[in-house]
Amino acid sequence: MSFIISTQAELLKTKRTASFWLSVIGSAFIPTLLFIALFTNPDTAKNLAKDPWTKFFNMGWQILSVFFLPMYIILNSTLITQIEFKNNTWKQVFASPQSLANIFFSKFFTIHLMILFCFLLFNIFMILAAVIGNLINSKYTFLDRSIDWEMLLKLNFKTYISILGISAIQYWLSLRFKNFIAPVGIGLALVVVSIIALNYHWEHINKYPYSFPALTFDSIRKQSRYFIEIHEWNSVGYFLFFILLGFLDMKLRKEKG
Repeated sequence: MSFIISTQAELLKTKRTASFWLSVIGSAFIPTLLFIALFTNPDTAKNLAKDPWTKFFNMGWQILSVFFLPMYIILNSTLITQIEFKNNTWKQVFASPQSLANIFFSKFFTIHLMILFCFLLFNIFMILAAVIGNLINSKYTFLDRSIDWEMLLKLNFKTYISILGISAIQYWLSLRFKNFIAPVGIGLALVVVSIIALNYHWEHINKYPYSFPALTFDSIRKQSRYFIEIHEWNSVGYFLFFILLGFLDMKLRKEKG
């Protein structure tokens, strides 16, 4: 069985599951809050008067990067692996005519397709929130200004690089523990630590993977001259280490699933 067929099978498993709806509802949550803020906060129009799109996207991505994105990855990784644990189908998966590498990497690739799906929806919902808000209230200037697509693509690309490490760690944890609570609880604790570390400006924060999305947002907001930051290279390093660790752990474990 080829990798593409294995991935298609994994995508079919996620159809209309909690992981799919988490991606849809999660991506709409922050744009909905900001849409409400456009009408409930009288100072919003004044604050967004100059360069409204950049400021509006900054508001959304800041909230997303610090907490919601790491938590989404934690929940998404756990929910997709829990499909096999809940239905007790790991033995069937390992007995199927596909290699261990296909099983391991197709599920991980599916997790990343869901993450990219969430990114896409988040951007669409942010644009819709701003456009509809402008149509309802003409004091906003979204329709008079153009979106900085280069900045937006850069923000999406660099943020995706920054979450590679988290995704690999959480994937390994979600395969290592059979129950839902353990990987989610560990991930949540690590996110809380990252928020505390960010607030106290810890000197080694660029080595702590759960803080990387927030650091990426901060670097773009400050218009850093580096295309790939140190913490983003670290994210790639964490990704390679934990994806290899997870694969070897699955391969060498006596009891699989």
